Amino acid sequence: MPTTYPSVESLATEVLEVLVDDDGAGRATVPAVVADRLAVGTDEVAAAVAALEDDGLAVRDGAVVRLTGDGRTSGMARIRRHRLTARLLADVIGIDWWKVHHETARWEGLVSDDVEARIVELLDDPGTCPHGNPIPGSANARTHPDAVVLAEAPVGPVHVARVTETIVADDEALQLLQACGFLPGRDAEVKSRRDGWVEVAGSVRDAAIPPHLAQHVLVVAR
Repeated sequence: MPTTYPSVESLATEVLEVLVDDDGAGRATVPAVVADRLAVGTDEVAAAVAALEDDGLAVRDGAVVRLTGDGRTSGMARIRRHRLTARLLADVIGIDWWKVHHETARWEGLVSDDVEARIVELLDDPGTCPHGNPIPGSANARTHPDAVVLAEAPVGPVHVARVTETIVADDEALQLLQACGFLPGRDAEVKSRRDGWVEVAGSVRDAAIPPHLAQHVLVVAR
């Protein structure tokens, strides 16, 4: 299902997050691949990239898009604000976990420096967003160096570490994770794997996790 963003600027923030993620992983960022990952049209991604170029945050290099130095700095700052806003919406306002990503896209542009500082104070400098991804600049940021993608996890007890930003715009995938209770911060179990599907026991019920989703959920064996 296509994803709708409220403005070019909000989509540009998402594209910037992809650029930062790819940059950190040493991957080239190709607009067509970004469109597929974010479930939007290529024309929309092109407009978002153009907005980033106008702001001096990204440059085109042949078929790929790269961060500038300012883009890297700004990208981390935007990711921080995005994830803090998501934390506020989930923890204080009570937005359903699977809806938080889209609501954050509507809210984060309204968050000033003062509001960001107040969120940090109110939530005691949270270390991760609701999807388990680390918040840049947090003194409580948590990483899981021993985490593996669910598709490669051994059968047995696991701790759900995070859901990557690549999949958080997929409402159907997140609804499945929420319905079975296979959420970041919770303990669960990998029961079996077959043909890329992973049978899990979440904190609510059992579920079969499809291959495309199993590649974007990270767990730690217990």
